Amino acid sequence: MNKHLYIEESFNKIREKGLVVPVELVPGTVITDLEKYLNALKTGYLESKEPRIDQLFFEKIEQLKKM
Repeated sequence: MNKHLYIEESFNKIREKGLVVPVELVPGTVITDLEKYLNALKTGYLESKEPRIDQLFFEKIEQLKKM
């Protein structure tokens, strides 16, 4: 699965959850604007050329999907 398709499917699942902000992703990380956060994740993940950075974005997206 390519990055674009993964983001589209994952973000749809996250939005379907109807998370109420503020959301605490991990202790110390509070999301106050979910759409702004998702857009930042999308931009960073799509523009990343480094596999280690890709993994960090992937992990954050997966954390949101598990909430």
